Amino acid sequence: MENISTQEAKQIAEEAYVFGYPFVMNYRSHYMVTINEASPFFKAPFNHIVHDTKPADHTRKDVVAMNGDTPYSNFGFDLRAEPVIISVPDLPDRYYVMQFVDFYTHNFAYIGTRATGTKAGDYLLVGPKWQGEIPEGKFNEVFHCETDFGGVICRTQLKGLDDLENMIAIQQGYKITPLSVFIGEVPKSAPLVDWPDWDPAMVTSLNFITLLNFLLPFYQPYHPDDMPVMARLEKIGIAAGKPFNADELEPDTRQAIQAGFEAGLQKITYKTENIGEKVNGWNMTDAIGPREFFNGDWLLRAAAAQAAMYMNDKIEAFYPLVFVDAYGETLDAQANKYILHFEKENIPAAKYFWSVTMYDKSADGTTGYMVANPIDRYLINSTTEELIYSEDGSLSIYIQHEQPEGEKAANWLPAPDAPFYMCMRIYGPEESVMNNKWEPPAVERMQ
Repeated sequence: MENISTQEAKQIAEEAYVFGYPFVMNYRSHYMVTINEASPFFKAPFNHIVHDTKPADHTRKDVVAMNGDTPYSNFGFDLRAEPVIISVPDLPDRYYVMQFVDFYTHNFAYIGTRATGTKAGDYLLVGPKWQGEIPEGKFNEVFHCETDFGGVICRTQLKGLDDLENMIAIQQGYKITPLSVFIGEVPKSAPLVDWPDWDPAMVTSLNFITLLNFLLPFYQPYHPDDMPVMARLEKIGIAAGKPFNADELEPDTRQAIQAGFEAGLQKITYKTENIGEKVNGWNMTDAIGPREFFNGDWLLRAAAAQAAMYMNDKIEAFYPLVFVDAYGETLDAQANKYILHFEKENIPAAKYFWSVTMYDKSADGTTGYMVANPIDRYLINSTTEELIYSEDGSLSIYIQHEQPEGEKAANWLPAPDAPFYMCMRIYGPEESVMNNKWEPPAVERMQ
């Protein structure tokens, strides 16, 4: 570590925290789902696809603000040894999307109804260090990932619980195959990784640097856009594979770095609660995309990772978030009951479907998970069968902790007896949403 002032150490630590926060939170998710077989959320090791056979609910806590509209098919990928092929079946009559996310949390590629159409196909995924030849004419597309590891999140539309068997049959058509196996050769392997145990303290302590240094070799070669920031971070001991021992630092330097991390977290949290333009209290969250989307705005990337990591690009799905009511005050079902009223002409304009999902704030005080409730309803969407629309075609959603009386119960979105927030999802946003002409209604208090 360079001999720098405590002020500079704090400034660099704040920058490091904002830059590296998505890496660390992404590792948390992969550790729970892909790496640690003892985790209650473990699904499958890298390069093995696994399917959810029901929508997510309040028990899913591996990722904040998970969606409950589309059961997931997931896999983490390891591209160190060789590329892999992702194969999909014909899907002419339902929406699906495969979102490719690198270790930066950039959405770098898509397969699905919008991006590639409904026909069956084989897609090649290539890592940053691959030097071999790519067979010509065998693949629909070739995707290049900046990092050795990453993940694919596949969402397949479920058209009601009576559609579950059909959807599960479709999921079985998704495949991941090593390139060598695909072309009839002996599969290749990479060395085992001694992954560090996840500790929540890594998010707030100087062990953040220890984990970052462990992860950074998998990001090499660095993108040219990252070279300047990586050079600055080396001044406080952040470098690929470099040992870090906070106890070896001078006390004032250690305190300065810790203060920088705390300032970085405050910065991210503020940005999370104010992502995008606010319209009627909703954050119009266009916060995620490929590297080019961020264009060096690492604070936006960090806030997206805190708010709802693994969101889709806006063109795929739009995610307005609301933390406050029509008066600008924090949503709190312990203190109030609320109504979200859509006039017929203002119901979310979606090519595929839309939803509104309820979340508590138990993850970090700002974001959290779906809410346990007596009717097992975690969201309301455009395919919810028992919804009651008014004669004029408008729709009212009743948001409160206790079940409302009468017909209102059909449109009840249960809330925790505490502060909460909600995420709207518009799958396949129409032009009025894409060009910001559509506006969501405010969440009004009920008298």
